[in-house]
Amino acid sequence: MAGGALLLGRSRLAEGAVPDHRLQASALDYALRDGQVTAGMMSFAADGPPPVLRLRRGAETIVDVTNDLGEPTTVHWHGLRIANHQDGVPYLTQWPIMQGETARYTFAAPDAGTFWYHPHCNTLEQMARGMTGALIVEDDENAGFDRDLVLNLRDFRLGKDGQFIELFRPRQAARGGTFGTIMTANWRVQPTYDLPAGSLVRLRLIATDVTRIYRLSLAGAEARLIALDSHPTPLAYQPQEIVLAAGQRADIAVRVPDSEGETAVLNTTISGRPVVLARLRAVGRSAGRRLAELAPLVLVAMNVVYSLSAY
Repeated sequence: MAGGALLLGRSRLAEGAVPDHRLQASALDYALRDGQVTAGMMSFAADGPPPVLRLRRGAETIVDVTNDLGEPTTVHWHGLRIANHQDGVPYLTQWPIMQGETARYTFAAPDAGTFWYHPHCNTLEQMARGMTGALIVEDDENAGFDRDLVLNLRDFRLGKDGQFIELFRPRQAARGGTFGTIMTANWRVQPTYDLPAGSLVRLRLIATDVTRIYRLSLAGAEARLIALDSHPTPLAYQPQEIVLAAGQRADIAVRVPDSEGETAVLNTTISGRPVVLARLRAVGRSAGRRLAELAPLVLVAMNVVYSLSAY
């Protein structure tokens, strides 16, 4: 089927239907660090990091995935309770998407929250080179946030010249795993995000690295954990540290500092020391918001019915 279309479902999936999202599996060169362009990156976009996909809970969604990677791939929608034939597992739930092919996925996400997507062909290498993206399922309910910020946390194994080194070492893989040499948030090293002073931000953290276990803390801002793996937690919950293993997600309600230029710092702890992952910087005049103004998240249960007629 090279150069053709691979249809994975029915319903609104007539061949002429317009997709809600388009992904292009691509090999590319990209500057992860200033002044160093890394060759051999992989993404679901032609020119940078995989895009953040935003869906509505319960709404049927069409995603077209075109493979320009040079090797087979698929897309798995991590954490979504959807029909098995849309799950992206090659030779089990679908044929691989070959070079030049376009696969069409269709599903309705039954749960709101923070999820992610990644391949299941040559999984470890494709993910290690960058093929992990955020997927946000939004609900009709508005908890009262001013901003929504997604941080895709992952390592890359680069040498001093900025190029990939061996992705996995047998001895390390057999023990704690082969760690990356640089840590990134949204493919950036220690990025700073400007946010309205005194505003309320929903910070969505996604651990898409295959090895690292993050021990996360936020210094310099008032914050509450409001969801873990898309399951709401009490708004009053304020852990000193949040531990995220591979594939896990955490949603945090953050009150941005009041003074312009003041910065909150997201850290992970390594060997007892804090390491900066990202910074949140206050800009402008304080909005004077309070965390108490937020409505608790509500878990809305939605039955999922699978039918063999869709296969």
